[in-house]
Amino acid sequence: MKKIILWAVFALGLALVGALTACGQQTSPIAEQVITPTPSAYRELLDSEIRGMDDQTIEDYLTGKGMGMALPAELNGYPGPRHVIDLADELSLTPEQTAQTQALFDEMQPQAIALGTQILAAEAALEEAFRTQTVDETNLEAQLQAIGLLEAQLRYVHLRTHLATLEILNAHQIMLYNSLRGYDDMPANHNQHQHKG
Repeated sequence: MKKIILWAVFALGLALVGALTACGQQTSPIAEQVITPTPSAYRELLDSEIRGMDDQTIEDYLTGKGMGMALPAELNGYPGPRHVIDLADELSLTPEQTAQTQALFDEMQPQAIALGTQILAAEAALEEAFRTQTVDETNLEAQLQAIGLLEAQLRYVHLRTHLATLEILNAHQIMLYNSLRGYDDMPANHNQHQHKG
């Protein structure tokens, strides 16, 4: 009988040790609430000239780059002047076509730079208003409307230049341009514009 009691106590002890070990391995509610840092992908923009705007975007505004603003034209058979000039040999541009396209680009670029500079100034003012906590709903709306108007004007400058470039090229050159730019899968009706030649 003594042996049975000792074995029972021993078994109970083992069970108790196992239960305590299992409890020790469970995560406590406090440990589950530990917050793991998740750095923002925008953190690097804290040090940019205008917070929230990367250096490449700023550079593109300052140099009059297209920034994808004319993609509705470019991807629908309306060539861009900069790319036409770059492909002058492949497109067999005449001297007159080259001069006309260059003139279009030379007219467009300073306008784009001027508008881009204004956009950057407006974006800097918006960012500063948030940084200095001087923004409210009234001036926020006014600032955003001003930026939106400038963006629309800039986009117009780029898109209208694509319209004008189309008038300089003939049908074969437009088809060749689309092919050289990798737009071979463009539907045929996208190339049926009114243009010279």
